[in-house]
Amino acid sequence: MRSISTIVLFMLCNLAVFGQDTPKAEIFAGYSYGNYELFSVPPSTLTSNITTTVSSTSSARLGLNGWNSSAAVKLNRWFSFVTDFSGYYSASSAAATTTATVTVSLCSACKTETSTSVNTFSRPKIHNFIFGPQFSYPAGKVRPFAQFLVGGEHVDTTRTMQIIGLGGFTRPTIVESQHVAQTGFAMAFGGGADFSIKHNLAWRLQADYLTSEAGLAQNHVRISTGIVCRLGG
Repeated sequence: MRSISTIVLFMLCNLAVFGQDTPKAEIFAGYSYGNYELFSVPPSTLTSNITTTVSSTSSARLGLNGWNSSAAVKLNRWFSFVTDFSGYYSASSAAATTTATVTVSLCSACKTETSTSVNTFSRPKIHNFIFGPQFSYPAGKVRPFAQFLVGGEHVDTTRTMQIIGLGGFTRPTIVESQHVAQTGFAMAFGGGADFSIKHNLAWRLQADYLTSEAGLAQNHVRISTGIVCRLGG
């Protein structure tokens, strides 16, 4: 009985020491910069005898300022489960010019028609809510980490589409404006490093690639930096 009590006491002491060395949770908050691709060029298509060739002379990318915060529950020294929130805003607008050429192969008398559209996105507001695993490697005062997160993204912006001319015909310019407010699937993967300031505080540098299906294109990048508070260590 005494030997069993000794073993139990030894295990409890080791668990206590492990709990002191490894924080139970981490909270991060700071500034974040997002570079978003607001519009992507649709692919060229072939439908029956009609070929539509699409090209673009510009891409609507816009830099947005915002914030990023996350909470990580540590399951052991190298593995955590992270819940991540971020928001990005801009008072500016970005435009992409796209040209579509339509050719009818079985109409010898028909002319090839070309239309040019300008898509302008104004005052975007984008929010992400994603979660998933984070893998880290404690290395002294520096702790590098990698993460893979999935969840959702909400986009709120105004899209104005201006269609200019068709073929060799003189036609009025068509302008359509619509408010875009959509929520869709989002995914992010990337990593960074935490640099210890003191026992329970660190400074984080982080970069992620994001992709989403919430009314925008799919290639985005975010860079975040701020304070990490370690709890329970």
